[in-house]
Amino acid sequence: MSIIKTTVLAGLIGMTASGAFAADLSRGMLPPVPDLGETTESWYLRGDVGYTHFTRPEADFTSGLIEGSMAREGVGDTAVLGAGIGYRFSPLIRADVTVDHRLSSRFTGLPTDAGPTTGSVFDRGRFRSSTAMLNVYADLGAYRDFTPYVGAGVGVAYNAFGHYARTTTDALGAITQEHLSGRGDWSFAWALMAGIGYRLSDNFTLDLGYRYVSLGDAKTRGDAGRAGADVESIASHEVRLGVRYAFD
Repeated sequence: MSIIKTTVLAGLIGMTASGAFAADLSRGMLPPVPDLGETTESWYLRGDVGYTHFTRPEADFTSGLIEGSMAREGVGDTAVLGAGIGYRFSPLIRADVTVDHRLSSRFTGLPTDAGPTTGSVFDRGRFRSSTAMLNVYADLGAYRDFTPYVGAGVGVAYNAFGHYARTTTDALGAITQEHLSGRGDWSFAWALMAGIGYRLSDNFTLDLGYRYVSLGDAKTRGDAGRAGADVESIASHEVRLGVRYAFD
């Protein structure tokens, strides 16, 4: 009987020590539990500035009897400006409607690799893109004054070319320069976002985020000579800094 009592007593002491150790571990080593807060429903305004890096698009051209795919085509980096209005549905879910404009950047399509029998084409112009999107975000809980989030958006993009010039070298080596009319096109757009908000006050939140945006396509105007360009799969990586103002 004394052996049984000793075993039970040792077990109780072990369980107590384990509980105390677990409590100390949770207080000192485990990450803090995110604070979901008691945020009420509210409207907010937002403004953003950012840096845009375009991925390489796919570009095709037509110039008289010469047609094909461009080589080493690209759109230069530029800045993006945005504004929007949103609504917070709960401490975890919010949504906003945003309008963003990417400043004019340089587009180039270098000579094709078709060879001397067909000639080559070099295009250059200015590209700009504006988007209107509906975005939904999931805030992942507050850690002190920091709140990480992820989100997604859908909408439309208006893409346009301007000051578009083409230099064509035919099979005989003759060089022709021409200007093509710019053209604006509407395309379906979508985005994926992630970032972190920092609470400056009860009303103001500083927002640092990353956004991948698929902008769709853009074209020049064709003419009787079948001269034109078709640029597809335009997309950009954006780093953005903004401020959100929540109404009381």
